Amino acid sequence: MRKTLNLLAGASLIALILTGCGTVKSAPINSKPAVGQGIAARGGGSYLNQPIPSNVLNLSLFDAQGKKFTLASLKGQSVVITNFLTSCQEICPMTSANMRDIGDAVMKAGASSKIKVVEVSVDSERDIPTRLAAYQSLYQDTNWTLASGSSADLKTFWTYFGAPANRSIFSKAESAKMPMDWQTGKPVTYDMSHADLVLIVDDQLNWRWLDLGSPNIGKATIPAKLKSFLSADGLNNLAKPEEPTWTTTAVFSALTDITGVKF
Repeated sequence: MRKTLNLLAGASLIALILTGCGTVKSAPINSKPAVGQGIAARGGGSYLNQPIPSNVLNLSLFDAQGKKFTLASLKGQSVVITNFLTSCQEICPMTSANMRDIGDAVMKAGASSKIKVVEVSVDSERDIPTRLAAYQSLYQDTNWTLASGSSADLKTFWTYFGAPANRSIFSKAESAKMPMDWQTGKPVTYDMSHADLVLIVDDQLNWRWLDLGSPNIGKATIPAKLKSFLSADGLNNLAKPEEPTWTTTAVFSALTDITGVKF
């Protein structure tokens, strides 16, 4: 699936084609981008300096243990954020593999008190705490946070960051062609179509960096259960992700520039 996201980079307006989950949508992801003027980052992506409004900072999210938090509550830490859903069959298992590896690197660098790594769902209906916890357990790692929230809060959150999701309902015939849900063993009845991105919010709650595209995990692996859940497109994305892509290397470069932590 491809979507178009418009943002300012330097002095010119560019259109970037993104790979995401779900059905093709031709409309722009966000007709009023909040990112402002970007500066190319040396490791990839763009640097920004955009204060995040209070209505976004105070949106209520919850983690896999059901603990509530907000972006405002994370002030004092830089936060790596990306979007996902646990029912994605095309991209998100690879997104989570990258975020797992970023979380592990933050821990190994002794920077867990300075940097938080968070995946925020676009699927409020299915991504409740128990589902988040079951999904994360497949990775056998807890060095990064999976989060979700109410439908309204997630819509506001991801609309601000330029990647709101749209629900795509599957017909019975379409569902029958797809792998059964990795947790329930039941048919998947809908998907949440969204653009893929990764971003960094600094310790003073400013949006500081953005990279766009599908995750490239390199030689990293995803859990076997989630690999068997991938669609044909998902297996293709795993073997050779379609450009543009984002990598952990780009995230580490941006984190070093923003926080001073070396990876």
